[in-house]
Amino acid sequence: MRLPKFECFYPKTVDEACAFLAEHKDQTRIIAGGTDLVVALKQRRTLPQHLLNLKSIPDLSLISYDQKTGLSIGALATLDDVARNPEIKKLYPSLSQAASRVAAPQIRNKGTIGGNVALDSRCWYYNQSEFWRSTRPACFKAGGDCCYVVKGGKQCYSLISADTVPALITLDASVELVSKAGSRVVAVEKLYTGIGQTPNVIKADEILTRVLVPASSLKGVYIKHAYRGAIDFPLIGVAVSLSLNGGNTVEDVRIAIGAATPAPVRAVKAEAVLKGKALSDELLAEAGQVATKEVTPIVHIFAPVAYKRKMVEVLLKRAVGAANREQGIGSRE
Repeated sequence: MRLPKFECFYPKTVDEACAFLAEHKDQTRIIAGGTDLVVALKQRRTLPQHLLNLKSIPDLSLISYDQKTGLSIGALATLDDVARNPEIKKLYPSLSQAASRVAAPQIRNKGTIGGNVALDSRCWYYNQSEFWRSTRPACFKAGGDCCYVVKGGKQCYSLISADTVPALITLDASVELVSKAGSRVVAVEKLYTGIGQTPNVIKADEILTRVLVPASSLKGVYIKHAYRGAIDFPLIGVAVSLSLNGGNTVEDVRIAIGAATPAPVRAVKAEAVLKGKALSDELLAEAGQVATKEVTPIVHIFAPVAYKRKMVEVLLKRAVGAANREQGIGSRE
């Protein structure tokens, strides 16, 4: 499959990029690593007149950490940079783990943290070639008026499958969005709409410039379940961050589940089960059961609903146990 025709613009600064986007926002797609967008272009899922290539803006690749303000990751930092960064590995292990599980090394060396956070939603029908989609009337996400996944559905139910997102949610991370009109900061937990046609709240004239993660005593873990150990998007991804208050008692905990629904799920009821209690096999089993009821997997997207629910329970137990061990390691350092 060949790329369609387009013009590419290489801004030198964020201001220059915002000015171009303000003028051409309806005909422009932003490209950084391009690991997702190039495929979409070849499949004719998007046909922009312009590509806005951010690679010439050096500041957007920087990663920095401050003990008071926390972690700042430029949107163009590669997933491999995030996975290997020593401070992220030590202080935010779940984020390092999540970045290291994206696709394969070749993809992680090009794909960016900003691109992963802003990753388009996916389903078995839409993420195919133009020829495949032409055999049926267009779905909601392709501009039509039907959904081939949820029969009779009134919207697109494609999934958010980004690995780094659950980890960022449990770390209370935010993203900086910049446009010609100014900038705003949005919590990653609030970034996703649950509607496949417009999967996130990033406006057409906005650029994601930074991922911001506050300093925290929580230690986290990300566990991904997929058909294959590499390349595949997750069938289920579970992130847990927690802190202990003496012995084995949970002082604070955050749980996020990805790839099951059109938006990531913060499992607040499962968190409530764990808070203030000593960890045990019985408590983990209860939390896992509660978490399965907080997630409503979409039927027939990549795996059966019952299987996804079961994997939420299994992965939550494993993740909490692993986060408990991470907390112990952190307290001894």
